[in-house]
Amino acid sequence: MTKTRSLGRRILRAMMALVICLLLVAAAISAFAMKKTSEALAESNQNLSATIEGKSNATLTKQSQMRMLELVKGKAEIADKIFFEFRQGVQIVADTSEQIYQNPEQYGARSVPLPDPAKDGTLSLQVLYSASADPEDPELQKELALLGNVQDVLISVNESQDNLASIYVATESGFMVQADYISARKFDENGNLMPLEAKERPWYEGAVRTGKPYFTPVTKDAHTPRLGIMCGVPVYAEGRLMGVAGGGMYLDDMENLVQSVNLGDSSHACILNRSGRVLFSTFDDGPLAAVTDGEDLRRSTDAALSEMARWAVEGGSGVTRLVLNGVPHYAAFAPMRTVGWSMIVFLSQEEVDAPTNQLLDSIELTTDRALQDAKTYSRDAIALLIGLLVLAVIIALIVSVALSRKIVKPIQQLTEEVRSMEGDNLDFTLDLDADAETQLLADSFQSLTQRMKEYIAENAAITAERERISTELSLATKIQSSMLPSIFPPFPNRSDFDIYATMEPAREVGGDFYDFFLVDEDHLCLVIADVSGKGVPAALFMMVSKIILQSCAMLGKSPAEILTRTNEAICANNEEEMFVTAWVGILELSTGKLTAANAGHEYPAVKTPEGRFEILKDKHGFVIGGMSGMRYQEYELQLEPGSKLFVYTDGVPEAMGGESGEEMFGLERMLEALNENAEASPRELLTQVHSNLEAFVRDAERFDDLTMLCIDYKSKRLQD
Repeated sequence: MTKTRSLGRRILRAMMALVICLLLVAAAISAFAMKKTSEALAESNQNLSATIEGKSNATLTKQSQMRMLELVKGKAEIADKIFFEFRQGVQIVADTSEQIYQNPEQYGARSVPLPDPAKDGTLSLQVLYSASADPEDPELQKELALLGNVQDVLISVNESQDNLASIYVATESGFMVQADYISARKFDENGNLMPLEAKERPWYEGAVRTGKPYFTPVTKDAHTPRLGIMCGVPVYAEGRLMGVAGGGMYLDDMENLVQSVNLGDSSHACILNRSGRVLFSTFDDGPLAAVTDGEDLRRSTDAALSEMARWAVEGGSGVTRLVLNGVPHYAAFAPMRTVGWSMIVFLSQEEVDAPTNQLLDSIELTTDRALQDAKTYSRDAIALLIGLLVLAVIIALIVSVALSRKIVKPIQQLTEEVRSMEGDNLDFTLDLDADAETQLLADSFQSLTQRMKEYIAENAAITAERERISTELSLATKIQSSMLPSIFPPFPNRSDFDIYATMEPAREVGGDFYDFFLVDEDHLCLVIADVSGKGVPAALFMMVSKIILQSCAMLGKSPAEILTRTNEAICANNEEEMFVTAWVGILELSTGKLTAANAGHEYPAVKTPEGRFEILKDKHGFVIGGMSGMRYQEYELQLEPGSKLFVYTDGVPEAMGGESGEEMFGLERMLEALNENAEASPRELLTQVHSNLEAFVRDAERFDDLTMLCIDYKSKRLQD
């Protein structure tokens, strides 16, 4: 005992000396580390500033560009909506006129008055004639009385659009029915009614030439200084051109739209027409100013401006960088698709970069302050560390003497108690007359032994539970396997066809399934399906789906009816929102006629007697269980003796492997495997596909079930 106590004291003192040495070394290392940390912090701050400058500049510039693009798209959409509504109004007039011409027996005669100067300033309807037309011609008057039925539509369309100046229908026979506000301006200075040659107007000629809605270039209104645009839509009756419906619209809103753009002090905006010319602009001068007969910007000597104009005219949208009057700018553009124009917004690069520069100045100031604070904290920490080290050495020397007297005996008792623990004896209890730390160590041993006993018991329970689960999964695998036809040949007495199928689940149980059964002596039902998800839930859903499909088929339903009824049954109680893709076919053995329907499943592969396997892109319906009320379409396929049909689940083409391990097996490799020996039996064909797939996948993990079915139609069965 004395030797043990003496040895313990020597060990304790040696340990205390070692601790003191380690404290000294730690202090020296800490001081050195703090100095290096301060230097590294300074360098890091410089690198951080440079990194933030690059990242922030790119990010904020991108944000500004996106904001510009969103703005210009919004403005373009507003403008496009105005033009779209304008064109729709003219289209409504054209459609109504065609209806009147094609169905004259449904309409009575309605008179249309000549212009009345007293109605000037109010919306009114009138008829105008060409100089070559004879207003007294009975046939002309008969056509006018018929087309007069369009007047209510003309008035309604004009009243519904504030920008609309005039709306009308001009005929090939030489008159025009019009609704506008300027009746008095249809007369010359002598009060004589002026003729109107509508067929010579650009909107009429353009609509006739193109055979579709046509927008004229922007022109000044004949009676006011306002800018406007006209649209014409041809009117046909039984393939014959009867006239053109047209309208004129003021462009005041386009000017206001351009003037309303405000992204900053340097922001500008303009509208470009389909000829590359500026129509409206906030620029007072330069190539982007709105001037009469301005140049086509696509022919500008400025390459960046020319390229941007070309993109805009072609209907593109985006953001580009160019130089205007020696100042770098960003330009965002978006199309007005109805008229083929484009809205463009400009903002100087200096204004785009301003937020970044402000952020960098703030970051530089913050990092400088942080560096100075770090240096101060480092000096104070070193001084405090030295003081604490001296105090720790003094305390360690005092404590080492006291602890050496109290630790040896309790530790010796603790050692003896631990030695007594052998085999299954894990009971440990020890109360020591010692300091709290030693007693805590004893309590820790006691807690450790208690946890070990609990762990052993828990581990035994977990092992038993795992064995139970494994047994249940094994049973589930057998149950699922027994649900599928697995005895081949399944119909040994039938020589008119040969069939074989396999299913390999990715886990213990899977969600794929196949089935085949005789509905009667002359009809063989074929089914292959894939349930969403994996594992036990998918397997249970698979069993339910299989039973419902088979039940519907045995009732003598067609493939489309089978899928429809199965979908309704599953959707009625599908709280887990799972779904099934399925292919169902019914083969009439006496004729070889195959009737099939597809609910979102893979395309089948078909081989003719003398041909090779090819993918049949059949009609696809929605998945089963996805939505109630679905109806499925079916199709027919004639199989001749020697024809083969191969169906599969997505686990075949989507199996991952190859050199990179990230390629899919794909349909081409599947067809190559089938066509290596296309005349082989169904069993041999499935074996060949499986062999090629395994060679492709190699050691890669398989995530999906692998299911295949093949039928060889050998001969037409003689009917009784």
